[in-house]
Amino acid sequence: MTDCDLCGVGIPTVVPVRVFKPKYENSYPHGMWQGLCEGCLNAGKKAHDALEESPSCGTAGVCDFCGAIAQLYDVTISRPSFSKGADPDTVHLCKKCLASINEAHESWEKQKAEDEHAHH
Repeated sequence: MTDCDLCGVGIPTVVPVRVFKPKYENSYPHGMWQGLCEGCLNAGKKAHDALEESPSCGTAGVCDFCGAIAQLYDVTISRPSFSKGADPDTVHLCKKCLASINEAHESWEKQKAEDEHAHH
């Protein structure tokens, strides 16, 4: 079992996303891998697409995914809750992380399509 790095849900398999953390840029110049559940991956993809359609300046702050100080964009995710099942929450991600999530989403969808064809 592993946990999603955004919402914390424990699932057997997460989608790998390459993240460039400024704190570790000397140790990992090609980025680090973090895992997202499909719900967070889809939420990130949705936020990326919305940003592509109508660019906004975002708000300044620290990215919840990579820790960079940058312009941030709101991503609405669903956090697990023992009392309610799930609570909507907003995380703030930088443009670089949204681009990485978009790449991971495309790769994940391609892999799922290939796996479907392999089983038939």
